[in-house]
Amino acid sequence: MKKTTINVILISIITIMSVSICFLIFCIVTRPRYVIVNEPETAAMITEAANLSEDTQQSEGLISNNNIGTSSGEEQPASTVQHGKTSTRVNIRDAASDQAKVLDTVDEGTTFDILEIQDNGWTKILYEGTEAYISSNFVIITNE
Repeated sequence: MKKTTINVILISIITIMSVSICFLIFCIVTRPRYVIVNEPETAAMITEAANLSEDTQQSEGLISNNNIGTSSGEEQPASTVQHGKTSTRVNIRDAASDQAKVLDTVDEGTTFDILEIQDNGWTKILYEGTEAYISSNFVIITNE
């Protein structure tokens, strides 16, 4: 084989590999970051029922057939201070938005006082003496 033929073959292989790499990079950059669900998001909360009998939990609506309590998204009375903890490692933000500034990232089981459970899927908490927000999807309400 002549040198020019080998050069053409090698350049063709390099071109095909370059195009393939560009296509893979494009796919990675444009991939969806979150699962898109067609159902409207509900304000479901996981409630930890500590030291209560099953009859008491059912009468208070804390457990259902699948043992997960849900909140209707209504704000709790101001006279009752609620406490919560994180269900996983999660960001604490300065506003109720995914785009808001991250104040801190805390580990699973971090406890805090709940100031307000909002209808928009966020929970206002008292974190290190200031108001902050955490996604309601990662809040476990504790009855302590």
